[in-house]
Amino acid sequence: MKIGFIGNGWRTQGYWRVVKQVPERFEISGVLFRNPDKAAAFGKDHPGLAFTDLSQFLKQPHDMVFILLPAHAVPPYTEAALSAGFPLMIETPPTWDPEKLTELWELQRKYGARIQVAEQYFLQPYHRAVRTLVDRGTLGEVSNLRISMAHDYHGISVMRRLLGKGAADCTITGQRFEFPVLSHCGRGGLGEGVLRTDGRKAAAFAWDDGKVGFFDFAGEQYFNYFRSRHLNVQGTHGELCDYSVTYWNGSIPVSARLERQDTGKDSNLEGYFHRGITWNGEMIYESPFAKYTEARLTDDEIAMGSLLLGMERMIRTGEEIYPLADALTDTYLFMKMDEAIRMGGPVRTEEQIWEA
Repeated sequence: MKIGFIGNGWRTQGYWRVVKQVPERFEISGVLFRNPDKAAAFGKDHPGLAFTDLSQFLKQPHDMVFILLPAHAVPPYTEAALSAGFPLMIETPPTWDPEKLTELWELQRKYGARIQVAEQYFLQPYHRAVRTLVDRGTLGEVSNLRISMAHDYHGISVMRRLLGKGAADCTITGQRFEFPVLSHCGRGGLGEGVLRTDGRKAAAFAWDDGKVGFFDFAGEQYFNYFRSRHLNVQGTHGELCDYSVTYWNGSIPVSARLERQDTGKDSNLEGYFHRGITWNGEMIYESPFAKYTEARLTDDEIAMGSLLLGMERMIRTGEEIYPLADALTDTYLFMKMDEAIRMGGPVRTEEQIWEA
């Protein structure tokens, strides 16, 4: 699949790494830069693939266009790509402005297009494995969960899928707390460490049918080695706590763990890659890139690559991977959570036009 990229920031470069590691499936067909100097630098290593003119970029043989720009800069490029007839994926969240949510939906309706959004967290191996257990009914009917895995709309996107809920009929309460912590790691790796104040959001999403999602996350959890991430899902017949699953097997409660299969450890000579996740002796998640044994992809990169595979499938069959409606719902709930935290009291949600 030939992918035309608009933008060249940190997120874009992450997708470039995925594309380059799986050349059998993906190819960069062009990159549109807003900065001529960056375009020239990229063009030296990638002749014929750097563009600064949008019209010339849109004349290239892209199978899809991927816009990875700050949300405020996206709309004109979205219109141009849709007008040119390209399948489109845009950066997440699709907007930071509550008033723009409906405008984006109307834009999709105007062009009759399927716009997909680059939300990858629910496609990470662990979350895919958990979703499999929930969908099978291993835990029974899921009533509540506590997620401390990812920030804002990322965490909410995972939470909603596990609870099977939409935007309507929910009461949100929340608070923000601050705690000191030694910050010692970031995108550039380990550093000397600096004491800083880390903000933690804690919120409860209580739907009218009794289902509840407890959201809890602080920014340091992404990189800090002593601020870990957790997920707890409770159902009528079982509970998942991180990698441990306890459930009713029909006669007694039993326990089994989700186990990762990562090659290249100890004396294993297959190379280093993630094969999948097993549970009770069964492979319940298999990385779609395991057969490309030369690809060294992190869990997040596997999720990013899975988005691209999903986009490829959408183009071929019409099956959507993360449609705009889902992205708008996750963003709407994130915005309502922040509103509840600012107000210091409960906030009600309503059904939105894209869910009607």
